[in-house]
Amino acid sequence: MVGFGPGEVFDVLTSRREVLVSLSEGGKRPADLTTELDVSRSTIDRSIRELEGVGFVDVVDGVAHTTLSGRMALSTYNRFVAQLNDISEAASALEPLPPDVPFDSVMLDGCDVVAASESDGERPLERLTSLVEDAVSVRGCVVAALPSQVEVYYRRIVDDDVSAELVATEDVVERLVTAYRPQLVELCATDSFSLRSIASLPYGLLVVERPTGPVAVVEIYSSRTLVGVVSNDRPDAVAWARSQIDRWWDDSLPLPISPGREE
Repeated sequence: MVGFGPGEVFDVLTSRREVLVSLSEGGKRPADLTTELDVSRSTIDRSIRELEGVGFVDVVDGVAHTTLSGRMALSTYNRFVAQLNDISEAASALEPLPPDVPFDSVMLDGCDVVAASESDGERPLERLTSLVEDAVSVRGCVVAALPSQVEVYYRRIVDDDVSAELVATEDVVERLVTAYRPQLVELCATDSFSLRSIASLPYGLLVVERPTGPVAVVEIYSSRTLVGVVSNDRPDAVAWARSQIDRWWDDSLPLPISPGREE
């Protein structure tokens, strides 16, 4: 590949991917590729020359084979395309977030995205509720106190002894204290609930432990409305979420007073 820059190599890989995919199944002659891919012989010959030029294909006795570099390049390209697809799928849900928020692309690699739509604005909330319903424990940071979420957390913690360690923004804590004081008092009286406060957060972030394993969850809001939920159970995503939650946890403070104390 001497003399070829990354851009040129990428262009060859993009335009000649079908040929490389076919050759990854085993060595083939140009005539076989012409028939299999239903393209002209001149196109196949040009494809092989270009792939050979960047080191992704060898031709021995008229048979084209992928090289180790070609196999690795194809695998890398496929991952790259899959990651771009994941990012594209999540784009509408991530739109309310500013570009400089702390966020790692591993959260989007193989993620599941539920975004609100004009026809169904409740899908993200339904997804978030189902995750908490399935939880054995929850640790994370929250930026809203939606009634259905307060209800499901309260019921799972009080009735089912689910453990929850949460950091909430100051406005969420204020809403809990004013609108849900009895529930908050009961929650704080249990050994399975803890709540800390932080000035602000760009989005909600949870690690939900389920019987089937942990899942990282990003909650995205726009004008106090839940517009998207991105979840990912891959180890890298869960590890990143744990690390980010730890950072926000370290920046948070315990509640200044007991929620049950009258001011």
